[in-house]
Amino acid sequence: MPQRVLIAGTSALLAGRLAARYLTACDETEVVLLSAAVSRPGAIAPDRKEIASFVAQSARLPDPGGRLTVVCAAPGAVAAELGALTADQVWCVVPGWDRAPVRGARGDAALAGSVLAALPALGAVGYVHVGPDGAVDDGAAGPVRRGYRELERRAVEACLDAGVAWRVLRTPPVLDDQAPVFGECPPGAHRLLWALHAVRTEVEDRVPDWFERHPLRVAGAAGLGLTLLPAERAAEELWRAGAAGGLPDGFATVPAPAPVPLTEVLARAGAVHGIDVRPVADREGLSAADRLLDLRLADVRAQAARLGNAAEAPVPGPLSDGTAPRAGVGAPDPPAAARQPAPTASGQPPAPSPAVPETAAPPPGSGASPTLATPLSAAGQWEVFGRVRAYQAVAGRAAGTAGREDVTLRRRTVEAAGRPLAVYEAGDGDGPPLVVLNALGQGPGFLTRLCARLAPHHRVVTWQVRGTERDDPPWRAGDQLDDLEAVLDAAGADRAHLLGWCTGAKIATAFQRRRPDAVASLVFLNATFRQNGRWDGMDTKYEADLAAVCRALDRSPAKAARMLGLLAPGAAGGRGSPGARDAGVLGVLSRALADEVRRPFRDAEVLVRYARQLVDLWRLDSATQAAQVTAPVLFVCSEFDGISSPARAREAARCFPRARYAELAVAGHYAPHDRPALVAELITEFVRAPDEVADLVRYAEITWHIDTEGTAR
Repeated sequence: MPQRVLIAGTSALLAGRLAARYLTACDETEVVLLSAAVSRPGAIAPDRKEIASFVAQSARLPDPGGRLTVVCAAPGAVAAELGALTADQVWCVVPGWDRAPVRGARGDAALAGSVLAALPALGAVGYVHVGPDGAVDDGAAGPVRRGYRELERRAVEACLDAGVAWRVLRTPPVLDDQAPVFGECPPGAHRLLWALHAVRTEVEDRVPDWFERHPLRVAGAAGLGLTLLPAERAAEELWRAGAAGGLPDGFATVPAPAPVPLTEVLARAGAVHGIDVRPVADREGLSAADRLLDLRLADVRAQAARLGNAAEAPVPGPLSDGTAPRAGVGAPDPPAAARQPAPTASGQPPAPSPAVPETAAPPPGSGASPTLATPLSAAGQWEVFGRVRAYQAVAGRAAGTAGREDVTLRRRTVEAAGRPLAVYEAGDGDGPPLVVLNALGQGPGFLTRLCARLAPHHRVVTWQVRGTERDDPPWRAGDQLDDLEAVLDAAGADRAHLLGWCTGAKIATAFQRRRPDAVASLVFLNATFRQNGRWDGMDTKYEADLAAVCRALDRSPAKAARMLGLLAPGAAGGRGSPGARDAGVLGVLSRALADEVRRPFRDAEVLVRYARQLVDLWRLDSATQAAQVTAPVLFVCSEFDGISSPARAREAARCFPRARYAELAVAGHYAPHDRPALVAELITEFVRAPDEVADLVRYAEITWHIDTEGTAR
């Protein structure tokens, strides 16, 4: 019987697999796939053509013709798209897989709310809601988990009001080699693969052959297991439980295979990445690289199942007597009207995958529970892990550490203060541009990776800081402020978000006091707020040495030739604050920055100019200026910053009325270069919602220290 099905989802992967299943089930079914995947740095949402191609390949239909329509929209813009649609059956797929649970829950709630509001106008006779099976982990209070259960309640009530048949289905996270292609990283195995790739990339950017001599040690893996549920199998089970006509309303959970021990998954995934991963009993003696992996595996452990008699019991599907299981441990009971018999198995049995042996499905209408798939075989794991690794190696799209350097900065020259000024731009996003203030004496190479991550979402503008080249006149802090004003004029921007890296933070603060109406927000990246007579005793060793050299050169520039060799900026940043653990390989400078760090130290004349710029900057009273700053401020600093003092930055943050302070664990001074996707994500969420960024971007490798009242957390 011909039917029109609307599938709206925040996961293009799962919604796409479900759409493919519909297309293969009946030649007369027409599917509208509305993808509300969120695009952000490190995880760019797929476009319409990518999704359509994926669905066609999954359905093994070279050309679905007019049977498949794909629409892409942000979760908040879905309502406008729904106004032009009709459907016999509606699916809302909100599995709760965002790496940041609060952010993901908001996107899922926005999509579900729009779909439910449009349900009467869509003319549907059936509605299926797909959410997480309860594995969303957002702390003891569990507001995110409760939010997904509330979405289920809203779905049931909306369907009862509209007289629409309904089903509420829950699915575990899935495994699929196409997930990184879509920028998706579901909980479980994909987070593990992402963590290994991200750590490998960050380490090999410094020392290419490091993993040939060193293992990575992992603690806390014993007694845990991961459920490896192929996405195609999950889509089959969802279709089986929700697509068949004539089934009663009710709740059901996608059955899943028994978990595979985490130690086994780690060993196979590590081998695919060329890393010797060794489980250890505790965290005593972990190196910095071990710690970074340990932090990035935190949510993998949180989502893992405990191996043992009770914990190994598989996730239940519909019960054998035809009634639905309860909503789950800790979840609110469904509404009284929702306690109906659960759907029975119906439809054709799935085609078996070579890598995923399946047990037979029960006959349609038998009332029997579908039997569980056997765990993904070792061969199947090698195959899927290998494909994910191959994509990561080429594109790095989901890893957040590589593969987006194809965005180039466009260079143009403008006239400022009677002299040419080199301005660089990328991206064309709406809203105020992001204006990046580089450190004194530095070129744009430090910020290439960060700007490449920001450009798909924002307009990014920066310039070549003046004052150290041989033909430059003396260029003090006031001149830097004039240059910033000229850059804003050249960009045609009346208002901008200012991103100050290192010394750029003090210039940005001073500019906000000069032109408060022109500054939407301030972001300080590994900022130095060194100031004469304030926060004494907080210098890093590098800062103390640099201060002594700069003051000496300001008085006696003839000594510059002898002092060139006293500073070694390339080696700085490996020890961090006093008492911190050794950063080890993560304290080594990225090979891509080797020439950049030498720019202010390449000859005696340049060093003198650089020294005098710093001495002038240290006279600037940023603490007094900060107290008058009304714009929201985000500090992003690093645990192992041996160049700019994190302790001083924390104290400086207390001077700003609306400051937030995020510290990146096991990171150094060049974090915007080393972890561009994470830093870009912090920036993007901050400029969008400055008062909520600490909740929207909450990962184990970030410590939030300062709230809006300036008190320590």
